[in-house]
Amino acid sequence: MPMSSRRTGLRTRAAVFAAASLAAAGLGVGTAAPASADVHRGVAGCFAWSWGDGNTSVTVYWSNRCNNKRKLNIKYSLGWTTKSYTAVVGANGKGHKKFQTASIVSIADGGRA
Repeated sequence: MPMSSRRTGLRTRAAVFAAASLAAAGLGVGTAAPASADVHRGVAGCFAWSWGDGNTSVTVYWSNRCNNKRKLNIKYSLGWTTKSYTAVVGANGKGHKKFQTASIVSIADGGRA
């Protein structure tokens, strides 16, 4: 075997070994489980709802389980003040709303719309 092909083979094997080592090391770093956000679920009158704790926003999902149009009242906090949001949801309707930098205070069925 010529000397130049022997060196090329060694370099190739060394490069493959180095790449495999880096890949294995990278796998070890990524195995930590991500911090899980709490998911809140509940029922308020005709509505089933849920939201997950987010870093910068909270999205509330809802489903009207009744056969008539209803109001959904959501109270949320922006740290220094409490605000409210009302959605009118059709019979058996679904929806969602994203709240930036907010935390949910309460969710209530507002009755027929």
